[in-house]
Amino acid sequence: MSENQTKACTILQLRFKLRVPPSVFLARSREAATTIASLRGLIWKIWVMREEDSQLGGIYAFADRAAEEAYLSHPIIQEMHNHPAVESSDSQIWDVGRSLSALTRAPLPEVHLPHIKPDTLLAGSH
Repeated sequence: MSENQTKACTILQLRFKLRVPPSVFLARSREAATTIASLRGLIWKIWVMREEDSQLGGIYAFADRAAEEAYLSHPIIQEMHNHPAVESSDSQIWDVGRSLSALTRAPLPEVHLPHIKPDTLLAGSH
């Protein structure tokens, strides 16, 4: 089975360049985190930041592309884009290949296949 036929989910990568240190922005983000946690189709989110150049972002796993696209239109994202502390932003959407992600222990649903040998996963078969 090819890697394209075994997609596990989609990944969204968001990055915001801020006019303030990320720690200042994150200090007021608990409510946003609660809202994000309740989104339909969200599997998980990892919050990332780079204090040295005032960047803040997230790596998200969504169950499908429709949930991911709905999030990009969600009011919480629109608020971020319009926030006076946000200078710029960008996003990228990625498909996830199941077999190689399982081999490298990705925290994805139904990816962990402990009974399959790594050589089998590399060949892309089940």
